[in-house]
Amino acid sequence: MGLAASQARLLTITARKSDCEYQSMRYSHEKIALSRSMTDLSTEYQNSLNQTKLVYDFYGTGDETTPLSYGLMMTPSQMNGYLPILATDTSGKAVLSSQYAAAARAAGIPQEGLGCLPSSDVRNKFIQGLADSGLITSEAANVYMGIQYSQSIGMGATDLATTQVTEMTLSELIEYYETGQFDQIPYSYSNATMLETLQANNSQVYDFEIRSGSGVEESNQVTDGTDITLGEILDGDYQILCRVNINAGRKNTQDLSIAANNIASLDIWEWMFGEFEALLNVTNDPNVSSALKYARSKVENLLNGDNLGFKYSQYKTKEDNQNGFNGVIDCMNGVPRRYSGNWFEVGNGMHEAEGSYNTADYIGLTVYDNPKGDKSNHFADGASISVTNIALAYLTYFAQAMEGLATSRYTVDDDAESSKEVANSHLIDDQFTFSVVTGTGINSDQALISGFYDAIFNQICSRGWVENNRVTENDYLHEMMKTGKFFLTTCGDDGFYAQGNYSTNNFVREVTDEEAVAQAEAKYNTEKQKLNQKEEVLDLKMKNLDTEISSLTTEYDTVKSVISKNIEKSFKRYDA
Repeated sequence: MGLAASQARLLTITARKSDCEYQSMRYSHEKIALSRSMTDLSTEYQNSLNQTKLVYDFYGTGDETTPLSYGLMMTPSQMNGYLPILATDTSGKAVLSSQYAAAARAAGIPQEGLGCLPSSDVRNKFIQGLADSGLITSEAANVYMGIQYSQSIGMGATDLATTQVTEMTLSELIEYYETGQFDQIPYSYSNATMLETLQANNSQVYDFEIRSGSGVEESNQVTDGTDITLGEILDGDYQILCRVNINAGRKNTQDLSIAANNIASLDIWEWMFGEFEALLNVTNDPNVSSALKYARSKVENLLNGDNLGFKYSQYKTKEDNQNGFNGVIDCMNGVPRRYSGNWFEVGNGMHEAEGSYNTADYIGLTVYDNPKGDKSNHFADGASISVTNIALAYLTYFAQAMEGLATSRYTVDDDAESSKEVANSHLIDDQFTFSVVTGTGINSDQALISGFYDAIFNQICSRGWVENNRVTENDYLHEMMKTGKFFLTTCGDDGFYAQGNYSTNNFVREVTDEEAVAQAEAKYNTEKQKLNQKEEVLDLKMKNLDTEISSLTTEYDTVKSVISKNIEKSFKRYDA
């Protein structure tokens, strides 16, 4: 090899050897970085073995599967006993998610709170805000706003002053109403007592009777002191009869209004309305309240004779019939009521002017007059009404209003031109379901949920609130709790909310986060394998570089030796 070629080769070897040494150094640095990554990975894994989470164990069974979450704390359920669990900051303010904060703003509650409990109007704005923000439905909001605002819940009380509600058909309602009795009205409801009361108000009242079943037989008269329940009224044929004395020589049709007005003014009707309203007015639902008002007004119209036409049966002669009919028109001053002119003959041609009180087929008051009643010792003028039909009509009107007046399947024959007969009506039956208040205690879910949101409302009004859009993230919530930046505020046995650390809460426990540990272990093993593979590749590359460097060093020495010999030969040649 010539001198020039040898020198060129030496330069090439030198450059390649320098490059290999640089690559070897770079790989060495990468190995050092891998070693650091392995150390960090090991440290992270060791730390993860101590990772914990907060769990909610409501039933105290040692369950560790239910993580403490904002949704569990702030959504009504059996898990929180229908009392909210508040996350509060170090100043005691309630920490609200974006949705709850929007509802608070909609109600006009400042973040520092109101310092007092406002009116139900503000509370209803809060409920509407919950619907607007998507926490509850609009239908649910309407129901909750119809339930009385509980200012005491969470402010010294833990229980709602609510009632139990049961779904019942008419048959079931009748059976249940066996507990409601006539003696619940303001006086002892007996024939003798009522007669005495009515006679004290009007001396012309001759007789007063409660009848069970049709006809004039004495056996139909209800014995004084007998308890009659509202269930028996609905399921039977109970009638009230009021008769007045005959005053000879004057137009006795004036007495019809006396008898009718005495029946219409009886306290039994107010008692009946109260019984229905007490049992059917579930949690003050506005729709139910409106239906009850409608039923009451319609029945009062029946009792007062509004919009009622005439129905009269045959007297002994057509002339008597017409005379009696005209007399009713004159005496009632144009206020129409049903008119029945039936009368009876008993023994030896005597006219017993009992009149007709068979009202089982009719809805409303029946008045009757005896044309021959002006004879001495005769009494006939009077009025009667089917209490059973009035009670059924009330429930029918209620069902109409609940189903919708335009679409309801139920009808009461009560138009001005109608005959007011049961046969022409479609009265209440078992196809309709009543929601009946059956006792004091814990109410339906609707009342419990309404009370839950009332408790939240009461706390943010009294404590104030802050918005935090990350509070719904479990990891964030747990970390804030464990670091003491958030506290748990719960309702105690005394009915007041108190703030405390999660570690003192009976239902919250801090446990090893097995899932997180398992995930960390899987991550450690995977990352460790990747680092080991990278290290093995670097070791192989560094080994190859070492081999190449050794080879280049040998070749470098050889070429350098050749160059030295060539130079030595050249000097010897020119020296000679």
